[in-house]
Amino acid sequence: MRINTFAVRVFAVVCGGAGLVAGFALGGGDAHAGTECNAANGSSVQHISGTSGCGARAGAGSSASATDASSSGTAVAVADGGGHARAHNLQPGSTALAGANSGGNAYSVTTGPGAMSIAQARRGSNSVAVGGWGGQAVATERGVSCSGGFAAAADSGSGKACLRSGSISLRN
Repeated sequence: MRINTFAVRVFAVVCGGAGLVAGFALGGGDAHAGTECNAANGSSVQHISGTSGCGARAGAGSSASATDASSSGTAVAVADGGGHARAHNLQPGSTALAGANSGGNAYSVTTGPGAMSIAQARRGSNSVAVGGWGGQAVATERGVSCSGGFAAAADSGSGKACLRSGSISLRN
């Protein structure tokens, strides 16, 4: 069965955006509970606090930020060549990874426990990956992948998007 690919893309972007908004609104936790790393213009920062860790590295003209708000997870962001990378882990046992170069923008968020999200953006593209409860989301210029419980991913460079929630799986 052929699905209207534009509708799938719009649906994936809307769901991903909703996941980001919900994650930021609901997953803040205590101010002392997590770790935060910010880097810009050739700097690198790493923080480890108990079982929480983050790392951010940015080349010249780039910025990277990584936040673990769960007190028991990992967030890593790397940017170079004018790229911007953001990784936010909101749940325990989860990992958010974001990488961007050549003017790309990568956003990686985990909103559920046991999740993994990877976003890689290149050549001015935008990549978004949201990993929910036990989900794995990957968004790169080579394509996207959504598996596990809940996951949403989209990449403007490849024009690909996917959404998975339980037994529902949509992709273009």
